[in-house]
Amino acid sequence: MKKLIFIILALSISSFAQNWQRVDSIFNPSGVTVQNFSAPFFCDIDKDDDFDLFLGNIGNRVDFFRNIGPQLNPKFFSDTSLLSSIYSSGSGGTNSYYPVLVDLDNDGDDDLIIGGFNGLLLYWNTGDGINPIWVKDTIVFSQINAMIGQDPKPAFADLDADGDFDLLVGIGESILGGPTPGITIGFRNTGSATNPVFSYYLPFVTGIADIGRNSYPALADLDNDGDFDLLLGRDLQTFVYYINTGTPQTPQWTQNTTLFAGVESSTYWKNPTFCDLDGDGDYDLIYGQSSGRLYFYKNTGTPSIPSFQYDPSYFVVVKLDGNSSTCSLADFDNDGDFDLLSGIWTGTFQFFRNVGSKNFPAFQKTSASFTNINPGSYSSPVFVDLDKDGDYDIVSGALNGRIYCYINNNGNFVQNTSIFGNINVGGFSIPTFADIDNDGDEDLLVGSEQSSNLKFFRNSGNNVFVEDNSVISNIAFPNYSRPTFSDVDNDGDFDLVIGKSDGTIVYFENKGNPLVPNFVRNDTLFAGVRTKQNAHPGFADLDGDSRKDLVLGEYDGNFTFFKNLFAVPLSVENVLSRISDFNLYQNYPNPFNSKTKIRFTVASTDLNSTKGEIITTLKVYDLLGREIATLVNEPKQAGEYEVEFDADKYGLTSGVYLYELRSGSFKSAKKFVMIK
Repeated sequence: MKKLIFIILALSISSFAQNWQRVDSIFNPSGVTVQNFSAPFFCDIDKDDDFDLFLGNIGNRVDFFRNIGPQLNPKFFSDTSLLSSIYSSGSGGTNSYYPVLVDLDNDGDDDLIIGGFNGLLLYWNTGDGINPIWVKDTIVFSQINAMIGQDPKPAFADLDADGDFDLLVGIGESILGGPTPGITIGFRNTGSATNPVFSYYLPFVTGIADIGRNSYPALADLDNDGDFDLLLGRDLQTFVYYINTGTPQTPQWTQNTTLFAGVESSTYWKNPTFCDLDGDGDYDLIYGQSSGRLYFYKNTGTPSIPSFQYDPSYFVVVKLDGNSSTCSLADFDNDGDFDLLSGIWTGTFQFFRNVGSKNFPAFQKTSASFTNINPGSYSSPVFVDLDKDGDYDIVSGALNGRIYCYINNNGNFVQNTSIFGNINVGGFSIPTFADIDNDGDEDLLVGSEQSSNLKFFRNSGNNVFVEDNSVISNIAFPNYSRPTFSDVDNDGDFDLVIGKSDGTIVYFENKGNPLVPNFVRNDTLFAGVRTKQNAHPGFADLDGDSRKDLVLGEYDGNFTFFKNLFAVPLSVENVLSRISDFNLYQNYPNPFNSKTKIRFTVASTDLNSTKGEIITTLKVYDLLGREIATLVNEPKQAGEYEVEFDADKYGLTSGVYLYELRSGSFKSAKKFVMIK
C-alpha cells in the first residue's frame, strides 16, 4: 500500500513569485521540504566535503537540496536547477521514486540512477560536480528493466570486490505485473568500472528472504570488516538486517535482529540510506516514510560496533502526519502571535502553537483541548469568534458537505448543532468568515466540491445565517474551491483568495468598499505562487511588518510560507516618518542566478543620527570575510529601501555569500546563495 495508490498529477513548486517570497525555513527549519513517501540519498555532488540530499517522492520529480552548512551541522536549501534538464519536457518518461548516485563510468563524478514507474533510468554526468550535465542512457538497464517491474529500488556496491559496481534491486508493488513484491534481485557487473554491463546473478541474493511487501535495500560496511552489509526497508513497520558473514568477494547473508531493534516501528513504510551526515567517521541511518518525514538515527557506537539512536533535531518538518492540510491562523492562546489550526483527512484537528514571536514565527505541533473533535473525513476548521466573547470558536467543513460548529466556553468546546444545521453544499465543505458588509458580525462563504453548490450566507444578526449569493454572483468559482477572505492589499476591505485543486491560487480583489463589495479577478498578484495540490490559503502578519503573509496547506500535509513583499498598510500615511525599527530582510529570490534584491528599513530615530539621516552601509562579503561589493554607503533618512545586487558585475562563482547592513548602531548580516 503506497505510491501507486496515490499517484496524482503533481506540479512543480515555484520558489519565487514577484510579490511573494517563499521561505521554507518557517515550516522546514533544516531547509528540507518533503512530499509523501520520501526516499533519501546523500551524495557530495559538488565535492565541497559535505553531503547533499537527493530526495525521491510520490511526486513527478526528484527534489535536490544542497548542503550549505558546516560539515558537522548540515543545513540545506532547495536547488531546483540541478535536475531541471531531466524534467524540462515534463514528467513523461521520467521517474521520481528512488534516486541513487554512483560513479558508474569511473570518470570522477557521480552519475544518477532513478528507480520508478519506468524501471531504472540512468543519466550520465558529462559535466562535473559543480555543474553536472545529465545525458540520458537507454542501453545500460534496457535488458534488466523487463525483469524488475515498475517499482524498483536500486542499491549499488562492489559486491564481488572486482573494482566495479554491482547492483541489488528491491521489488516494490509491481501493480501492473512483474516480480513478486518484497523480493530482492541481484545483478553482477560483467562489464568494467568504465563500461558497466549488468547480468542476473543469483548468488548475490542467496539467503535474502521475501520480506513480505516492498523491498528497499541499502548497502554499507556497518561493521567495518571490508564487505557490505544489507538493510532492507519495507511496508511492514520494521527493518530487516543482514550481516555479510562471507567475504568481500562472495557475500553470505546472515540475518541480525538486534542492531535495528530499537528503531521505531510505528511507521509502516521505511526507505533507508546510510551516510556519515554528522561527520564523525561512522555511518548514520536516515530513512523516509509514508508521510514524507525523514528520521535520523545517529550512530553513537563506533565504525566497527554501531549503535543507532534517534536524533529529532535533524530534518525538523512542521506538517501533518496525514493528508490534506488546511490553514486557519489566529492568536488562539492570546500570547501576541498567530497560531495555526489544520484539518486532516481522517477528520480530526491538529493545532500548531507559535512558540516563536510576532516577528519570528516558530510552529510546534501541540495537543489542545479540541483534538478529540471529529466532524468527519476531510475536516476544514477555522477559528472565528461567533459568540463575541473574546475567545475563538471553531467552525469546520467536512467531506459530507455540512458545517459543524463548536463553541468555546472557557476552553471547553461544545458542539452547537442549530446555527449551521441546515447548511449542506453537497461535498467537501470549506468555510471562511468575514464581516463582508461591515455590520459588526461574521458572514460565511462555503466552498464545495461542485462550484454550482458554493454558497454565501449573510449573518443577519445573532448568528442567523441567510443565504445571499448576490454577493458572489459575478465570481466564477472552480470545483473543489478552498476560499479565504482577507484584506490582502490592506485597503480596508476583504478580498477573496481561492485555493484550487491543482495547487494554484485565484485572487479576486475587492474593488468596492467595506459596505458593498465588488470582486474583480486579478491574475497578477499571486502569479507564480503554487503548491503541489489542493492549495488551502490562510493569511496573517507572521513577521510583524504589517503585511499579511500567506500560508498554503496542501495535499501532502505540508505548509508553505510566502512572505508578503508588496502590501503597505494605509494606516502608514508617511512611512518615512513612522518607521520605528531597523530591519534587514532576506534577499529575493534566494538562491539566485545572477541578480537578486535586498530590502532593508532604517528607523526614524537613533542616537547616532544627525539632521534626520543615519550613515548606512550595505556590503557583500565572501565566507572568508573579504569584501566583494559596497551597495550602499551614504546617509539615509528613515524609510524602506531596496537595492539590486548583480553578481555578474563582480565575476562571482556559485556559492554562499554574506550581505551586511550597518545603520547607526544597528548591524545585521544574512547569507545568500548564487547558483549559475
